[in-house]
This record gives sequence, structure tokens and C-alpha cells, in this order.
Amino acid sequence: MTFADRLIAAGAIALLVTVGVVWVKAERTHSDNVQLRRDLQTQTQARNTAEWLLHGQEQTIQIFSAIRAANAAARREDERLRDEAQNQITLILEKDECAKRDVPAAAVEWLQRVENRARSGSGDPAAY
Repeated sequence: MTFADRLIAAGAIALLVTVGVVWVKAERTHSDNVQLRRDLQTQTQARNTAEWLLHGQEQTIQIFSAIRAANAAARREDERLRDEAQNQITLILEKDECAKRDVPAAAVEWLQRVENRARSGSGDPAAY
């Protein structure tokens, strides 16, 4: 074997070793790339799930806030109507002579019986 043949053989071996090293590095890089893609997909799914849950919680809070606001408005309206009715009744009764007299005890008892029967639902309260 001549020096040139040995040089060609050594070059071929060096080329094969270099190709092998490059091949192994490429495979490792590909494997790392696949793992990174899996990790990215997992993290993306986790982020999407967290955003979905957060959006649901935000909607729930908005719904409860709307309910709370509606309840407060209804309470204010009830108070306004009650005060208005009380004022109207007071004005009407101030002008009426009967309002200044006591209600007879028998009438009070009868009205209480009617009320109790009406609340208990036991028949026609007007019949008592």
C-alpha cells in the first residue's frame, strides 16, 4: 500500500467518523426537538385550560355581581314603595275620624282569627 492509498484510507475513515458523529448529533437534536415540541404542547394545553378556568370564574363573578346589584336595586325599590305606601296611609288616616278611635276588642279577635286561618290555609277565612 502506498502512502497515497493510506492517505485516502485515513481520509475515508475520518470522513466516516465525521459523518457518524454528525449523524449522532443530528439524531440527538431531532430527539431533543421532539421532546421540546411535546413539552410545548403540554404547556400550551395547561395554559389553555388555565385561561378557560379563569374565564369561567370571571363570568361567574360577573353573574353574581349582577345578581347582587339587582337584589340591591329591588330592595331599594321595595323600601321606596313601602315608605310611599306608609306615607299615603298616614295622610289618608289623618283626615279620617274613624282612624282616631280604638278598634273594639271583639273585632280585633275576629280579625286575628281570620288572619291565622288565612295563613294556615284552613278554609275560607271570610266564613269565620
